Amino acid sequence: MNISLLGLIGALVMYGVSVSPSLLARSWQWHAVASGVLTAAGYILGLTLQRLYAIVVPRLGVQITAPPTVALAFRVILFFAFYLWLIRWLIHSYRERRRADVLVGMSGENLGQYLLGTAGAVVLTLVLLAIASGLQWIGRALLAFFSQWLHYVVALSITLALLVIIVYGLTSQVIIKLGINFFTRHARRMNNRTAKGIVQPQVKERSGSPSSYSSWESVGGQGRVFLGRGPSRADIEAVAGCAAQEPIRVYAGMPAEGHSLQSAADLVVRELRRSGAFERAVILIATSTGSGWVDEWQVQPLEYLTLGNCATASMQYSFVPSSINFLTDLDVSEEAAVILFETIRRAVDELPEESRPALFVCGESLGAYASQHVFSGIVDVLTRTDGALWVGTPAFTPMHAELTQVRHRGSPQVAPVVANGRHVRFVNVPENLWADVYGRELGRWNFPRIVYAQHPSDPVVWWNSQLAWNKPDWISEHVDGDVSSQMVYTRLATYIQVLVDMPVAGTAPGGHGHTYHEELIPLWEAILGLRKNSEHMGSRFGLDSTWIQTDTLERIGQAIRDNLAKSERQ
Repeated sequence: MNISLLGLIGALVMYGVSVSPSLLARSWQWHAVASGVLTAAGYILGLTLQRLYAIVVPRLGVQITAPPTVALAFRVILFFAFYLWLIRWLIHSYRERRRADVLVGMSGENLGQYLLGTAGAVVLTLVLLAIASGLQWIGRALLAFFSQWLHYVVALSITLALLVIIVYGLTSQVIIKLGINFFTRHARRMNNRTAKGIVQPQVKERSGSPSSYSSWESVGGQGRVFLGRGPSRADIEAVAGCAAQEPIRVYAGMPAEGHSLQSAADLVVRELRRSGAFERAVILIATSTGSGWVDEWQVQPLEYLTLGNCATASMQYSFVPSSINFLTDLDVSEEAAVILFETIRRAVDELPEESRPALFVCGESLGAYASQHVFSGIVDVLTRTDGALWVGTPAFTPMHAELTQVRHRGSPQVAPVVANGRHVRFVNVPENLWADVYGRELGRWNFPRIVYAQHPSDPVVWWNSQLAWNKPDWISEHVDGDVSSQMVYTRLATYIQVLVDMPVAGTAPGGHGHTYHEELIPLWEAILGLRKNSEHMGSRFGLDSTWIQTDTLERIGQAIRDNLAKSERQ
């Protein structure tokens, strides 16, 4: 196969772009994936331009000639100039990536791993180009076959259509389907196991206990983790130094064959009634992710801050990871969130108004997406809940996108200010609860309070299909945060870079990427109205904040870490 000069230049340029700073540090494997895909795309683009040049220029009657020595000298000078530029760019990109890795507290690649990633990228590039060459051969054969009986344009159209069908069939019906089946089988095994360190609860305030309608075997792997973790009354009293209650946790596993999501939601309400949840001050509806996982950092802070005077309800609608749900069936997450909320809301509304518990909602990632799908808009949230905490909301979430779109002029996309923060506040760090990212104080914060927690370095929040062709505002905002100011936007390349950041987003340390830990404690404190020196609304929910001292939130964070260290994550 002849090597295209423009194709080679395009490949090297795209490789240089692929290793420029992105949101998070990459392992050498993901370096190989991102660079391999983009390098192959660069070669194909350069080759296409070279072939178009060879077709178009002669037809225009344009001829460019030069003596052989001049032509050779021109090529040599051009090659070395490009080579020197590329070397300088790669050194600069490597240094900037190392600096970017420090911003998110990740180690990233050392030089050896970088070279290994480069080698992997070369291999992947060659594989992709071989596939493209094979498709080209098939296309030429089909075109020659159809051209025997049909006009060239018709034959070309049929050939292109067949190639699209072949590519679509190979990717969606073979490669993606095989991948989905593999991960589904693995997820099913994980759903049937019990994580190390997790034991069946014995207190009546937990589903899965001997007195529960929801059996320990039926709640799935993530349900067992949720019910086996969390603080006891004694744990809360040890941190608070005062009397507390046993926090309630209820959970329903995936509906058995022949049963519906509604039956699972009805079971959750039965569990709430059995455990006395409707006599508690607060009920939290935690929408799980695709695997049924509920983030402890969203639930345990509430349990501590309310002194256990709360109940958390969730249910499982799937056992596969959220990424598989995104590819196969987002509808089930939406339907499950709506059914669970409406069923619990209806049960709360049946109580006398003066004795109803406050109702809050929360979710992370796909859970945040599904939780927001329950509501027609922000006014609906304010009407039917007492507050919300949504963490790492995916970019394709309509309500999140709409609020970001109507933000105040001068407020950045990474932390929008909406209606001067009257009800809704976007935070990168807890300080953004009271002032925007530039330090400007926000106005009065009315109840109900809604908080979106999102890190500038969280690819889940920023990746969407529009990123392939349209430059978003957050790329060039460069507010003080954990994203390198050297990150630049390149069509398609940035889309691929942020896409491959997502698999490692959950491995970032707390406060970066898709990892939200201690920072959620002051967020719940604010949502509940327990923060001192601000308007106090805890009494509205029957809560007391007099026990909270300056170091209380730090002690809560340590207690949660100690609790999580006792067992492994499913």
